[in-house]
Amino acid sequence: MKYIVIIIFFFNLSTAFAKGVRAGTVIQNSAMLSFSLEEEEFIIKSNVAKSVVDQLIDVKVSWMDTRPMVVSLGERQRVLTYKVLNSGNGRDRYTLLAQELNYKSEFSLEEKRVYLDANDNYRLDASDPQRKTVTLDEDREQLVFVVSKIGDALTASSGSQNFVNLKALSRIGGSGEKGKIYIGRGIDGVDVVDGFSGGVSEDEGSYKLLIANVILNKDVSIDNDGIITVSVLVTVGGEGSVKDVNIVDEIPNETIYVKNSLLLDGGALTDQDDSDQGRYKRKYKERKAQILMSLGELDISSTHTITYSLKIR
Repeated sequence: MKYIVIIIFFFNLSTAFAKGVRAGTVIQNSAMLSFSLEEEEFIIKSNVAKSVVDQLIDVKVSWMDTRPMVVSLGERQRVLTYKVLNSGNGRDRYTLLAQELNYKSEFSLEEKRVYLDANDNYRLDASDPQRKTVTLDEDREQLVFVVSKIGDALTASSGSQNFVNLKALSRIGGSGEKGKIYIGRGIDGVDVVDGFSGGVSEDEGSYKLLIANVILNKDVSIDNDGIITVSVLVTVGGEGSVKDVNIVDEIPNETIYVKNSLLLDGGALTDQDDSDQGRYKRKYKERKAQILMSLGELDISSTHTITYSLKIR
């Protein structure tokens, strides 16, 4: 007796979405069937089924600074740092949008510009390009700087904050709707689907305004020998810090500076223009003399005393 065995396999070319497998990858598979018939073993192989991995669009934006960026009114080039990660499975290009969030803040943010960290050193350099888009392969990330000018606001109070939202939007998908499909728009013409992020991600960083004030007090005393001791007290109050603190003290024409009497916080300084923070300057043509002091950056609650001596002519 003869038997006829008919076995039919149905395998078609199909598509699949798979995170972790690069878009456009062709996955091939076949099945094998074995059976016995009248004590004979038979093995049958199916045709090869092929699946093409479609492109999954996912992106993640993260603010990288550990705390609000401390700023002062009128400052330029104040930088917030973000990271943009392509967490999809194929190359994508993203539009980068930086937007001020707190329009009711006591200080405004101006000239918001976006730069890419070209050498991954977490620092804004002159070589870093200004861009409105970034292209990333799958599982690659890019550090992004948002650079703002801090607006002037006479009524702003110390401690007030403002925020910048950085959004990355896929140029292939990016509907914001998980599962939305775009036919034939992916790598090598594969279909595209917006993943968990919907092809859009955003995060916000913040600036914190700290206002410092500098108080300058001057005192003089005279001894029985006609020597005048001049004391200049510099005190920083408020919050934050002040930069480029320079003091110019004019010496009265009725007096003569006592050489090498210049002190800063009790420590002696030279009269010459050298590496220390102070000097004595004589303007012969104008018949004037000055004490010049460069204190640089001073933190809150800093106090410094400058002293020098004069003789009455």
